Amino acid sequence: FRHCLASVALSLMASSTTTSSSVMTRALSVGQPLTTRYEYEPPAWAQGRFENLPNCRLHMANLPTPLYQWTRHGDNGISPKSGILKRLKELDITLYIKRDDMTGGCETSGNKIRKLEFLLADALEQGYSKVVTIGGEQSNHCRATASACRMLGLEPHLILRTKRANEIQQAV
Repeated sequence: FRHCLASVALSLMASSTTTSSSVMTRALSVGQPLTTRYEYEPPAWAQGRFENLPNCRLHMANLPTPLYQWTRHGDNGISPKSGILKRLKELDITLYIKRDDMTGGCETSGNKIRKLEFLLADALEQGYSKVVTIGGEQSNHCRATASACRMLGLEPHLILRTKRANEIQQAV
């Protein structure tokens, strides 16, 4: 298992076109407990504009996420007749798609893990043992929060809104 994690971390470093400190830190954090909090410095543009900026985060996300070049129909010999693909071809614009849906995996629901790295780091830093969140009855946010909390040893409590509240109340 450790070998697999190390391989993933090394692959992340090798596939990255940059040598950013976040990529390096992620690679160096292999083997650390998920509850390890890492120093975070907000971007310069945010400092002084917002209150309560985070100073630490967790490393739970699968980063960096891949960036794919969109293959237009015209590239395959089939010329698009209308719409955005035709206009992109006319302007000779190359479109890239950032796959943030791959950030968290199935248990933490894609890009939701990005915010949870900060929110749950704060909960741990403040010594909380339980987390409460609210969402719709099929909320990806709630599912991701519950999964991430369990991974960190926190107890999740979900308040789920539903249009079926009367039905459910009568059944009880």
